[in-house]
Amino acid sequence: MLVRLAALICALSVATAAAADPLFDTSRLRVGVGDRLALWDGSRARSLTAEAAARGLPLDYVQVWLTRGWRRSWLDPDELAAAARTGAVPVVVHYWFGGAISRERIEASRREWHASLRQMGRLLRGKHPVLVVLEPEFNVAPPPGETATLDWAGFAEELRAAAALVRREAPNARVGVCAGDFPGPPRLEGALGPVAADLDFLAFQEMRAATDPEVGREGYISVGRAARDYAGYLHRAFGKPVLLAYVAVSSRGRFTAGGWEREQAEALEDLARHANGLREAGVFGAVYLQLFDDPAHEGYFGAAERHFGLLRADGSPKPAFAVLRRLARGDPPRAAAPDPR
Repeated sequence: MLVRLAALICALSVATAAAADPLFDTSRLRVGVGDRLALWDGSRARSLTAEAAARGLPLDYVQVWLTRGWRRSWLDPDELAAAARTGAVPVVVHYWFGGAISRERIEASRREWHASLRQMGRLLRGKHPVLVVLEPEFNVAPPPGETATLDWAGFAEELRAAAALVRREAPNARVGVCAGDFPGPPRLEGALGPVAADLDFLAFQEMRAATDPEVGREGYISVGRAARDYAGYLHRAFGKPVLLAYVAVSSRGRFTAGGWEREQAEALEDLARHANGLREAGVFGAVYLQLFDDPAHEGYFGAAERHFGLLRADGSPKPAFAVLRRLARGDPPRAAAPDPR
C-alpha cells in the first residue's frame, strides 16, 4: 500500500511539474518542421529557420533526426543557437535502431547506443531548452525471430536509463519517447506504464502515403482525427504532455510524383480542423517531417518517401505548404472537403 502511495505521489509531482513547464503549454498548438538544421542544395548549406522565414512560415520547433552513424555536424551548436534566438525550440529525434528495434538488438548494442546518447547530450548542453525524442516507433513489429519491445518486461528500464543518460549530459533537455500510431490496439501500458513518470512527455507519429497497404481504409487521410484519438489515449493512459513528433504525408501518387498533392493538403487541413481537439487531448505541439522533398530518402513507403516535403526539391511550394503556414500562423482552417480517395 505504501509503495503504491509513493508511486502515486511521485506521478502527481511529475505531472504538476510538467503542467507548470511553459514548453508544455496547450493554450495554442505550436508548429514546427524538420528534418535537419541545415539544408544542402549541392553547392551550399541553407539554414532551415532562414528558409522557413523567407517563405513566411513561423516556427515554434525545428527538428533534426539522428540516425545510426550520425555526425557532429548534424547538431551544429551555431545552428541550434540560431534557432533558439528566433524562438524555435530544437526537437532532436534519436532514431538509432531505425525500424529494426527489439530486445535482442538493444542488448547486443547497448554500449554503442548509450555512447550515441551521451554524445548527443553533450552537443545539446546549453542554456536553451531542447526536446529529445527517443527511438520513434519503438512499438513496431521486430525482425523475424526477435522479441518485440512490447513483449519485453525490461524495456521500460532501458528507456529510463536512456533518459537519465541524456539528462546527465544535457540538463536543459526534456526527454520523451515516440510510439507509432499503427493499426490495431496500441498495447503500450506494459512498456510505458513503469517508466512514464520518468519521462517529461510522450510522443507519437502519423504517416500517410499512396503506397501504404492501408491506403484504402475509410478515413485514411483524416490525419487530424486519428491524431486526436491517439493523443487522447496516451494522455488518459499515462497523464503526460503529448507531442505529435512528426506528421508526414507524401505527395507522390502510386504512379506519378505529384499525384497525391491534393490528398497531402487535405490531410493537413484535417489536422488544422482538429487543432483544438488535439490541445484538449494534451498535445502541445506538432512537427511536420520535412520542409523540402528529399530525393535520397528511403523507407517503408518506397518511392513515396522522397516526396514528404511541403516544398518540392526545387523549392516550389506544394498546396500543403500554405495549409501548414496557416496553421502555424493561427489562421482558421478551411471547411472539410469530400474525401478525395
